[in-house]
Amino acid sequence: MAVVSKTRFKVLLYPVLIILVALLLFFYFVSTKSVQPKVEVQEKVWMVASMGVVFEKLSPVHRLYGKVESFSMVQAAAPVSGVIDKVWVKEGVRVKQGDSLVSMALADLEIPVQQATADVADTKAQATLQKLVDKANKQRLSHEQSVLELKQTTVQRTRQLINKDLASQADLDQVKETLVRQEYVVVGAQLAVEEGGVKIQQIQARLAKAQAVLAQAKLNLKRGQVVAPYDARIIKVEVSEGSRVNMGTVLVSFYGLDSLELRAKLPVTILAKVQSALEKGLSLEAVYQQKESRISLPLSRLAGQATTSGLDAFFTMPATFTQVRPGDLMEVDLQGEPLESVVAIPYSALYGRNQIYIIQEGRLQTQAVQLLGEVLRDGVLWALIASGGKDKNSKMLDEQDRICITHLPNAVTGLKVSEVVP
Repeated sequence: MAVVSKTRFKVLLYPVLIILVALLLFFYFVSTKSVQPKVEVQEKVWMVASMGVVFEKLSPVHRLYGKVESFSMVQAAAPVSGVIDKVWVKEGVRVKQGDSLVSMALADLEIPVQQATADVADTKAQATLQKLVDKANKQRLSHEQSVLELKQTTVQRTRQLINKDLASQADLDQVKETLVRQEYVVVGAQLAVEEGGVKIQQIQARLAKAQAVLAQAKLNLKRGQVVAPYDARIIKVEVSEGSRVNMGTVLVSFYGLDSLELRAKLPVTILAKVQSALEKGLSLEAVYQQKESRISLPLSRLAGQATTSGLDAFFTMPATFTQVRPGDLMEVDLQGEPLESVVAIPYSALYGRNQIYIIQEGRLQTQAVQLLGEVLRDGVLWALIASGGKDKNSKMLDEQDRICITHLPNAVTGLKVSEVVP
C-alpha cells in the first residue's frame, strides 16, 4: 500500500514541477525583455526649387508655323523661236544684278531686227514719194482751176457777143462743152488730191506699224540675252545649250533674294489682339531662333481673305538671311503688344491655367493667377501670368513672395516643403 502511494505521488509531482519551471522561465523572460524606444512619426518635407516674383513689362509670344514664299518668282521665256547659244548658270546658284543667265543665238534675234529696219526704210521712202505725188496733184488742181475760170469767162463773153449778133448759138454750145469738160477735169484733180491725202495717212500708219515691229524686234534682241534684273537665286534651268525652243518656252526661273517672306496662319484666338495692336500703330515682329542667334521678322501685312481657322500674316525676311528658300517650313514666335506688371514663370510652376503655389513659412499656399500668354526665356517658352485671378477679392502677388517652380503631383495647400538653394 505504501509503495502504491509513493508511486502515485511521483506521478503527480513531475507535472507540477514542469509547470513551475515553465512559469519561472516565463517570468524570467518577461522581466528581462528589452524595452523598445517610442517611435515618433515625423512629417515628410518635400525638396523644391523656387523663384522670386519679378514684375516686368513683357510682350507675350505666340508660336506660329509658316512657309517661306517669294513675291517675285520670275520665269524668263524665249521672245522668239531660236537656238540656245549659252547657259551661264545652274540650278540653286546665287547671281548678282546684271549677270548673264541664258543667251539665245544672235542670228535668230538680229534677223528680225534687220527685216524690221528695212520695212521702216521702205515705208519712209513710200511716204516721201507719196508726198511728192500729192504736191504735184495739188499744183495740177490749181492749174486746172485756173483753166476752169478762163472757160467760164469765155462762156460769158460768148453770150455777150450773141447779144450783139457777133457770135452764133453754135459758138456758145461749143464753149459750154469745153467748160463742162474742164469742170470734169477739175473734179478729177480734186479727187487725186484727196486720194493722195488718204494714201499719206495709210503710209504713215504702215510706218508706225513698221517702227513698232522694229521696236519689238530690238526688245526681243535684248530679251534673248537673259540677265539678272537684281540679286537672285536660280530655281531651275529649263534648257541646255544647242536646244531649239519655241516662242514662249520658259528658259530659266529665279527669285529675288530680297523678295522672301514668311506666310504664317494667325489663329482666331490671337487675331483680335494682333489687329488691335496694328490699329494702334504698333510694329509687331516674329522671332526665329537659329542656334544661338535670334532673327527678327517684321510683320508686313495681313491677308485680304480669312478662313475659319484664322488669317494669313506675312513677315518680311531680312536680306541677309539667305539660308532659307521658298517652300521651307519655319517655326517662329510672334511678339505681341507689351503688357505691364506681368510675371514670367516656367510651366512647371503652373497648375491648370490659373493656379500656382507660393511658399510661406515652409508650406505651400495656393495663389490664383491669370494666364496671359507665353514668353521666351533662353529659347524656352515660359508662362506669362498676371497677379490675381478673375475674382476681384483674390490675393495679389507680392514681390516678397516665393513661387514654387518644382511641379509636385501631390501639391496641396499646407504641404511642407524646403527650398533647394541652386
